[in-house]
Amino acid sequence: MGHNHFKWNISEEKGIEIAHTLITEILRETNKPMPLNELVFLLNSRSKEYKIHSNKKHNCFTKYLKVVHGGVVNFLDDYNIYGIIKKSDEIKVVLMEDLLEDFDIINPPKRITKDNEWVFI
Repeated sequence: MGHNHFKWNISEEKGIEIAHTLITEILRETNKPMPLNELVFLLNSRSKEYKIHSNKKHNCFTKYLKVVHGGVVNFLDDYNIYGIIKKSDEIKVVLMEDLLEDFDIINPPKRITKDNEWVFI
C-alpha cells in the first residue's frame, strides 16, 4: 500500500528560496551548461544542512521538489532564469545570468504560460 501524503517541515516559499539559492550558486560556479544529473547530485549534497523531513524521515531535496513542484525539470522550467537544453538523451541546465540582474533571486519571474509548447495566435 502506498502513502501519498507528505508533510514537510518547511513552507513552499522557503523551499523555493532554498532551491533558487542553491541552484544559482551551483550554476554560477560552472559558468557553462551543466548536465541535469550532476546538478541533482550537487543539489542533494549541498541541501543536507536544511533537514527537510516528511513524516520524521530524512528526504533529499530533489524528492521535495518532485513531490511539491513535479520534479527538478518542472521546477526549472517554471522560471525564466534557467535554460533547459535537451540534446539527444542528455538534458543540460544553464543559468541565464543576464536575466538575473533585474530580478530578486529569491522571487525570480515565472513563465508567462504553463504550456509545454509554443502557442501561436
